[in-house]
Amino acid sequence: MMRTTLLFLCILLTGRAASAQIIDSTGLVRFSDAVLELQNSEFMRSGSLAVSVKAVKEGTNVFALNTERSLPSASTLKLVSTATVLALFGGDFKFQTFLEHDGVLRGDTLAGNLYIHGTGDPSLGSDRFKDYPTASEMISRWVAAVKKAGIKYIKGKVIADASFFDKEAVASTWIWGDMGNYYGAGVQGLNFNENLYRVKFKPGVEPGDPTTVLGTEPSIPYLSLTNQVTTGERGSGDQTIIYSSPLGNNVLLTGTVPAGNAVFTVKGSIPDPAWYTAYALKNALSGNGVVVAEAEPGNDVLLTPNPKKMIDEYKSPPLRELCQQANFWSINLFADVFFKQSGKRLSGSSAFDDAATAITGYWSGRGADLRGFYIKDGSGLSPSGSITAGSLTDILNLSNKDVSFKDFYQSIAILGQNGTVRNLGKGSRAAGNMHAKSGSIEGTRAFAGYVNAKSGALLSFTIIAHKYVPGSNRVISDSLVKLMTLMAEL
Repeated sequence: MMRTTLLFLCILLTGRAASAQIIDSTGLVRFSDAVLELQNSEFMRSGSLAVSVKAVKEGTNVFALNTERSLPSASTLKLVSTATVLALFGGDFKFQTFLEHDGVLRGDTLAGNLYIHGTGDPSLGSDRFKDYPTASEMISRWVAAVKKAGIKYIKGKVIADASFFDKEAVASTWIWGDMGNYYGAGVQGLNFNENLYRVKFKPGVEPGDPTTVLGTEPSIPYLSLTNQVTTGERGSGDQTIIYSSPLGNNVLLTGTVPAGNAVFTVKGSIPDPAWYTAYALKNALSGNGVVVAEAEPGNDVLLTPNPKKMIDEYKSPPLRELCQQANFWSINLFADVFFKQSGKRLSGSSAFDDAATAITGYWSGRGADLRGFYIKDGSGLSPSGSITAGSLTDILNLSNKDVSFKDFYQSIAILGQNGTVRNLGKGSRAAGNMHAKSGSIEGTRAFAGYVNAKSGALLSFTIIAHKYVPGSNRVISDSLVKLMTLMAEL
């Protein structure tokens, strides 16, 4: 009881000392009580709860609990990746992708190679953006550009030029159980269709029955699929895990898909998506009357004395729109592209470790306290990466000073309205007044963002619950949402 009382006094005094002029004391007491109730609950008996709430303009603490404890960020780390890339490049920035050749055109014959030259665009071929080409439409566009250039015969190869980023497509700290699934897709200088494909299953009649793989979308016949997926209970959803490597084409399908569906589709990550892009274009050219002499596509840039000639230039949606999709729907690929892009701008290297060092140095140099800030990627997929609640609120406060802050702020979903937090906090004052990024990784649940409090103050916040009792995900999530609704009353 004494430990709880002392903890309560320390938290309450911290909040009052920093923000007595703007924060209602009664609201702060209610918030403090709720934090302590969760901290001392049976669900957190072996875990850690960290809470940091700061006034954005003043940069002062409103509430602090375990703010220097280094804990997994989960997907709240995407706020750092999007804030960084917007600060460095601005919301108007667009990625470019070029279709080029390095040869000499004699009549309708190209004596040389055709290149798809990427600069990291994570949205190339994605179906998320209205009025931008999907994967099949992008392939059709490239085929049309080749034919418009008068090319009917290519003596060389179709080559994927992914050299804009380093060759480290996945972080060394990602786990085997993630990398074959769509959310563990590798990052390359040429990404396509969000680097994912869909596997179509025909479930059995009863739970435990084997399933049949009906094919993939798009068709990737060179993948070697080993199917160990069985039929689960009706309504059990996608319980599959796909195991594959970015270095090979063997894919192991495990887990269950639910009974009662004629076809059930799950998403996996394409091994070496840059090579796949060249493969898909080569096949499309062949199917449209353009002969490619070299049957095997390439993904190494060939050194030739001939300059490259551009025959198509594609520009992505503006960066602000990409960041909004990344934060609204927690797209790992987008966040890790932003991470590598920022690392390359800051240090000249897009390697995961180099980018982490560069981005840490960037925010530290601007005044953020990044002791305990040990990031491994831009998405938060790595379970060994960690941050402190205080470090993230520091970065959120500093972002408020950037010209790009409006774009960053609008890229974060609104509680109770949209994105991954659209169903949370409805009916509370927080709904519509809180921009929040959710995060979840095994044993960790987190939220971070901004709230327009009842007092009129704009507050930044980070809440991380780590190593709670297994099986209590729903209780912990509900408790954290309760804290956020109380935060809006400050």
